[in-house]
Amino acid sequence: MKAINAKTKLMGVMGSPIGHSRSPELHNFLAEQVGLNYRYLAFEPKREDLKRILEGAKAMGIAGFNITSPFKVDVFSLMDELSVEAEKMGNVNTVVNQDGQWVGYNTDGEGFYQSLLRNGFDVSGKHVLLLGTGGTARTLSYKLAQKGAASITISSRRENVLKDVTPALSDYPQTALFEGFDREKEYDLIVNCTPMGMAPNEHVNPMPQGVTYREDMLCCDLIYNPAKTLFLQEAEKQGARILNGRDMFIYQGILAFELFTNTKLSKSICDSVFEKWSIISGGTEEN
Repeated sequence: MKAINAKTKLMGVMGSPIGHSRSPELHNFLAEQVGLNYRYLAFEPKREDLKRILEGAKAMGIAGFNITSPFKVDVFSLMDELSVEAEKMGNVNTVVNQDGQWVGYNTDGEGFYQSLLRNGFDVSGKHVLLLGTGGTARTLSYKLAQKGAASITISSRRENVLKDVTPALSDYPQTALFEGFDREKEYDLIVNCTPMGMAPNEHVNPMPQGVTYREDMLCCDLIYNPAKTLFLQEAEKQGARILNGRDMFIYQGILAFELFTNTKLSKSICDSVFEKWSIISGGTEEN
């Protein structure tokens, strides 16, 4: 790894809590592989300090930040510019210092989509159930509609959750939107977008009891520690295919690193990341 000096560029992740994050490990590994003089750190700011932090970081020439829970919507409103997708999704997970302007992006949706492709699942024409209504669920609903999902159902304890999602999906009228879990509907893809299943809630399964899983169904949990949540254990027991959040974590990180450094990583470097993280633990999909 290159020595830290006056030319070292800084980047990092902001969230709370942030102690579980493996993003510093991932991004510093990528910088070493590419031979770039960058260092990536983790920060746990207070919500009321975000604006001042971003102003100071911009003045200091910091390359950018990943943004994770619970700040994705807060930081959205502090951007100078937004990518088309981030604007549609209403939240950002990556902010990049471009010529002294903060530009907000969201790599979660594409990261998740690439993880599906890597595991042989094409969402086109499929019926999707998303558990949870946070920024990640909204992001995934947009990306999956963009990629041709036949329908997206959002299940949450909140009422009238579709009001936050419907405007973003207006460009994709082929995707039907539904609210609330329907036991009679046959879903092809179920995704847990909640923290239920991760410490301190590792003994919680977010899926309603009595759910029937099928062999041709893919069940995804954006959590990767534990590698198999109760949700995934139950789905696997009944014969469904399962996928945790490791691949999404890697893909969204690669996409963010390319934005921070204005580079395009080679396939061999990307493959080396998956080899290094063949067994991963420590958090959720997001940074």
